[in-house]
Amino acid sequence: MARRLPLSGTGPLVSFARELRELKERSRGTVETVVARGASRTAVYAALNGSRLPSAKNLDAMVEAWGSGSELERRQWHDRRRSAEEGLAEAARRQGAATAGRTPEEEDFTRALRGLWSKVGDPSTERVARHCDLSARTLDSYLDGRTIPTESRLRELFDGLSALRADDSAWLAATRDTFIGEVLFRAQTARQEERARVRELATALPEGQAPVEFGPFPDGIGPVPGVRLGQEFDNRRTLSLAGVHRPLQAGICGLRELGAESIVVSGGYEEGEDLGDVILYTGEGGRSPQTGQPARNQQLTRGNAALATSAATGAPVRVVRGVTTATRSFYRYDGLFRVEDLWSETSSDGFLVWRFRLVALPPAEQAAAVARVSDRVTAQVAAPVTDRVSDRVTAPTDEDGREAGPVRSATSIERVVRNTAIATHVKRAHDYTCQVCGVRMVVPGGAYAEAAHITPLGRPHHGSDTVDNVLCLCANHHVLFDFGMLIVNDDLTVVSRDDSSVLGRLREAADHVVDRKRLAEHRLRHGVPRHEGMR
Repeated sequence: MARRLPLSGTGPLVSFARELRELKERSRGTVETVVARGASRTAVYAALNGSRLPSAKNLDAMVEAWGSGSELERRQWHDRRRSAEEGLAEAARRQGAATAGRTPEEEDFTRALRGLWSKVGDPSTERVARHCDLSARTLDSYLDGRTIPTESRLRELFDGLSALRADDSAWLAATRDTFIGEVLFRAQTARQEERARVRELATALPEGQAPVEFGPFPDGIGPVPGVRLGQEFDNRRTLSLAGVHRPLQAGICGLRELGAESIVVSGGYEEGEDLGDVILYTGEGGRSPQTGQPARNQQLTRGNAALATSAATGAPVRVVRGVTTATRSFYRYDGLFRVEDLWSETSSDGFLVWRFRLVALPPAEQAAAVARVSDRVTAQVAAPVTDRVSDRVTAPTDEDGREAGPVRSATSIERVVRNTAIATHVKRAHDYTCQVCGVRMVVPGGAYAEAAHITPLGRPHHGSDTVDNVLCLCANHHVLFDFGMLIVNDDLTVVSRDDSSVLGRLREAADHVVDRKRLAEHRLRHGVPRHEGMR
């Protein structure tokens, strides 16, 4: 007999249960079809009745049994589950309880572990437990996503799999190192940051006090309303509460999809260099969680990927500096910067690090950005509720109600002066034809191509404005080359880093020969190891 209880009330659990029931009813499915896929019957009924959220494994079984089972649909349901978890954590916090939510990095770890489990034949946890010092119940908790193992326990898990699959022991050993060095490290680091955030929040908001609303933050990008240039903050908690830099530990705040919101410059990496209006910022990651010392290569993920997105979009990034004087230490908001360049290089410790060159926006642009945000906040506060929640984007208007043009402000920009004769020589050598794709664009003024420097001019690369350091490219391939998405090997084969496909061979001309050493430096700057190309 079905143990289906009526749903009443509101809240994340009830809302999630309603959505699950709708999925089940649309498919005319049964609980038995989910149980047949390895899910716990009790857990399925608990999820349908709104008693608790299902584990990742049980949720996948429901989606497979009652839905299409596609990867897209699974991700959508996991996003809903994560939102429900966050809602439960927020409700607990308001009641004075500190609850850490599950992070996306932990979800990624569970997904990767289950993918590995499937590749080795999906053995039962009881079989694996007989060959290692972990119980089947513990292994189930890892596969269900309820817990994340320590490094030693993850090694035990791999030992158990290797004992069952002796023929795959070499592959499993290599996979284990990747799991420990990258996947597990990211999950553990994110977990530590989330727990620290919750502990600080519980301390800052005693007895479940609701947080102060500082106004709308569209995607978190740009200036924060009410925060002035040079404003000081006593600690990371006050920075977070003000919305200037939300993480309590991480130096970069942002997402790959949207870009970076803010960074903290505190001298944590030796390779960093603060020149005032220009910052050479070293990316995050690569440190041992036990010792805090560099232990592996940095990856272009998480905060580093967010800064790369900001470089591509040109969106400003808030900069906060850590300041220490003879009497105290504090943080100071130093305004908006733009990410103008990024590259990778080998640090003094021998590991690969990502570097970002940030340049302060001129004062006029800083003031204009603050004015735009202040006007938007004023308009949203004054507008009716129905207008404030609207997704419509309207153009600014003048005093007569007509659509106004873009806001203009006078700015002064210092930039490296390029030798146009060199660029013209290279373009003419190729008849304004892209050296990568062979396309020759013609515009009303004649043929058009762009000169791309292999090693950028100016700090910190100090590339030369010479013929052998310039390529003739179309606009598309110029952008891809500058962002390291096109790599040219020593044999001049051009490789797309998006899918590792070979696009062809870079064309040279009789009076334009490219410096192979600079091509190698370009590969190294964008994460390809020295003396290695891509295939």
